[in-house]
Amino acid sequence: MRPPRPAPDRLDRGAASVYGGLDMELLDRLSPERIVSIKSRDKIGALGELVEVARRTTPRLDAARAREAVLAREAIVSSWVAPGIAIPHGRLSGLADFVVVIGRSQAGVEYEAADGRPVQIMVLILGRVEEPDRHIAMLAEVARLLRSERTLEGILRARGRKEVHELIRSELARDLRAPPPERRAAAGLTEAMVEHATALAREMNAAAVMIHSDAVADPSIITELTAGVKVILVARRAESLSEDIRARFPVLEVPLSGLTRSNHISLSVLFALSRGLIGPESRVLSLFGEPGSGRLDTLLVIDAGREVSGFASVYTAGLLGDVSLEVLERVLQIASELGREGREGRPVGALFVLGDFDHVREWSHQMVVNPFKGYRDEEKSILDPSLAETIKAFSTIDGAFLIRGDGVIEAAGAYVRSGKLATGLRSGFGARHTAAATITENTQAAAVVLSQSTGQVSLFRGGGLILQLDRALT
Repeated sequence: MRPPRPAPDRLDRGAASVYGGLDMELLDRLSPERIVSIKSRDKIGALGELVEVARRTTPRLDAARAREAVLAREAIVSSWVAPGIAIPHGRLSGLADFVVVIGRSQAGVEYEAADGRPVQIMVLILGRVEEPDRHIAMLAEVARLLRSERTLEGILRARGRKEVHELIRSELARDLRAPPPERRAAAGLTEAMVEHATALAREMNAAAVMIHSDAVADPSIITELTAGVKVILVARRAESLSEDIRARFPVLEVPLSGLTRSNHISLSVLFALSRGLIGPESRVLSLFGEPGSGRLDTLLVIDAGREVSGFASVYTAGLLGDVSLEVLERVLQIASELGREGREGRPVGALFVLGDFDHVREWSHQMVVNPFKGYRDEEKSILDPSLAETIKAFSTIDGAFLIRGDGVIEAAGAYVRSGKLATGLRSGFGARHTAAATITENTQAAAVVLSQSTGQVSLFRGGGLILQLDRALT
């Protein structure tokens, strides 16, 4: 194993990724325009000012929803974290990216703080419902930034927003020049794991090494240590990687948060197979670690066809038919969110039939008035984040969602007729699973089922169960 690389002497994207992961991400989201002097003396007024700044600097941000999310969080527990400091925050569905706004008040804001003192520094964080782990990590990074009295005094003394911005930049650089020992240890372990996986891949003549990059603090080591081996990167967001890394390696997006390791790896293999990056007979190595940990700690040898059960039987016909991988990812995400959240405190089940719509509609009819009838295609795409809550609300309607391969929702509340029963259907499945297996055996569609009783999310194709994601998607 090589010795840990020296600490960086300047703040750039490469340096930030070596020891932090979120340090530069925080700075990217904190422009001078998102630093404001608070005029209100009360908590509600101050929160409103910060949300308004977020609205002005964030295209398409719904200020009312943002304010509601922040106040709902405040109703549970105050965002006061330390003398003079509060970090109000909320999570929104469909938010394009994280938003960070800093407010400072010389006079102070009455905040019902535990110490009875007014708050002088408030940091608003608006995160994505889809990324709870990143939201927690961002909160931790902001708290770490504000732990120093020198930083707090500097923010209050600064003569303008640009001076505050430069101060924060300087503090992040200071942290990067003196990384904690645990970060050095994590970087060393990650390098050892990558080197070992690369050597093993050469020895086994493996088709590829799949590296889950959300657990890698410094992606540049992948370039340095994997020469001569095919590498596939797996990330929740491809944009989290530099343009240089994305140009060098194929990147698979697995946007579902909170996956078990087993589920995460299975989805990665499924997406790699669907994109033709590996074949059904391929053997691959998977390097995994907890997202945001900066450390790869698990190495698995995987036979692709076995990992995605039932895959080989439908591979030659094309795993997803005319369904785009992006559409499948979005349906899996919505189904898993429904499994976690339910509706009005109750668990729900759902069936999504994807692709081959011309044949699927011959096997179905409406049970209720179709709520998507009459809308233009661009107004009913499942890829539109603003439709997520509408789709979840319609999940309480009996019947299936019928979705074209390009993501256009043609119907909700559709009854899928029985026909030639799927031959490989296991015993114990309910009506939705039976319908999914049957429709996918008699057409070229794929189907995603959310079980109301177990919360599991299942993918069917060719009449068989291809993949099952556990309830542990929380």
